[in-house]
Amino acid sequence: MARILVAASPKPREIVQRILHGNDLISAETIEEAVKLLRARAFDLIVCTVMFDESRMFDFLRVVKANKAWEKIPFVCARAKPQILRSPIALEAVDFTSRALGAAAFVDITIYKSDPEREMRDEIEAVLKAARGSER
Repeated sequence: MARILVAASPKPREIVQRILHGNDLISAETIEEAVKLLRARAFDLIVCTVMFDESRMFDFLRVVKANKAWEKIPFVCARAKPQILRSPIALEAVDFTSRALGAAAFVDITIYKSDPEREMRDEIEAVLKAARGSER
């Protein structure tokens, strides 16, 4: 079981929480809340959705990666609602920018075909497993 900070607005947060059930999930709706939580406890992973805190996912990613105490926490950027970023070019740009700013991955529930929630969970867990393997 991993301790995961879920940085998301209410609807995407529900989806991410359902996908990652069984883990210790702690949620924040604003960057300020998320920073307060990061200062108070250790996390194994951060999952941040595109619309977090009025579309400030990249701002939060920069805050995390600029802090020596948090920079090694794997950060997954996610799109959990297909209504957001409909253009393939926009999705490609978000994926590229996420990785350029230090995210471990950009996951998008809409690209999975057979069982989207399970496939997104598998991808997020792969990031967590890789991070744990690199700590050894």
